[in-house]
Amino acid sequence: MPAVASLYREKLDAAGIDVIGVSQFNTTEGATVEFVERNELTFPNVYDAQAQLAGAYGIRGVPSYVFIDKQGRIAHVSAGARGVDLIESWLNQLSTE
Repeated sequence: MPAVASLYREKLDAAGIDVIGVSQFNTTEGATVEFVERNELTFPNVYDAQAQLAGAYGIRGVPSYVFIDKQGRIAHVSAGARGVDLIESWLNQLSTE
């Protein structure tokens, strides 16, 4: 998550690309708030106690990334830790579509 936070601060926010963090599974709302503060996450984060978002997007592992295109459709779903370069590549591809 710190890599995504850095990418968001350095490039995504200024480019108008939204990032939303979702916390769920083995955590609490308080732990989520503490994590956001400790890691200085500047994009919105929510606590999804019932994992409803995970169910809606077919998420089975953490971290996971869901990339949504300009038409609001799911363009790509990826589970597992990913490097900033790979995330940037997917975002660049979506921005040119």
